[in-house]
Amino acid sequence: MLRRKVFWIFLGLASLSFLFMFATIYLKAQLTTQNPGFRRFVDGILSNATGTGETYRDFMFAQGTVTMLLLAFAGATLVGDDIRTGGMAFYLARRIGRWHYLVGKLLSVGFLVSLTTTLPALVLYCEYGLLTDSIEYFRENWTILRGILGYGLALAAVLSCLLFALASWLPRTVPLVMAWVGVFLLLPATGEMLRDATGNRMWVLLSLWRDVRLIGTWCFGAADQPRELELLYPSMIVTATVCVLSIAAVLPRLRATRVVP
Repeated sequence: MLRRKVFWIFLGLASLSFLFMFATIYLKAQLTTQNPGFRRFVDGILSNATGTGETYRDFMFAQGTVTMLLLAFAGATLVGDDIRTGGMAFYLARRIGRWHYLVGKLLSVGFLVSLTTTLPALVLYCEYGLLTDSIEYFRENWTILRGILGYGLALAAVLSCLLFALASWLPRTVPLVMAWVGVFLLLPATGEMLRDATGNRMWVLLSLWRDVRLIGTWCFGAADQPRELELLYPSMIVTATVCVLSIAAVLPRLRATRVVP
């Protein structure tokens, strides 16, 4: 992956949002340090960098577009190439089992997800604390750290399982990208149309990215609205079902691989 230009292009695009947020937090800290009474006005202007859980949740959600594009092209390299070129049989011929291979690939994809979502959010969290009230900020907002890690874990788990399942059956780049677009664009659009046609809000659960975002909101302790609580547990069920079905779809491909000692 590191040798491919497309990886660095998408990583650079993901870094733009991070650098903008990093600079915004620094600017806010400088303004409020020079004039502490100016804090409320600055919070109103720089409303996307207030240091609350919503700030980091919205940042991680905004990183989703670039992350999904990155994974769409990374899947063909991380998983698809092993199937098309016989690399899976090569790995399994060594002293590792099929579950080792599965877990290793999931961790690889999960690392890519964390590289564009969780790790930048942790850096922003540390920056905000060090540039403002330092220890007091960390002490009063330690639950934000739990939210970042929980949301990041949910993103990594769902996306890695789904990508591995799709790439194992669609190893080439174009079919994989088309399937990825179908899951994250066509299904949510279909859910919105069905919701408008039937008046049943449960159809929005077809948007997997929205389901994971709702779980992230719960991790940050902000899922207190009745409309959010109504869909929270169904969202958890949907995401857990996607992970289980994805693993179940991968297992036949692993078992079908002939291992030559």
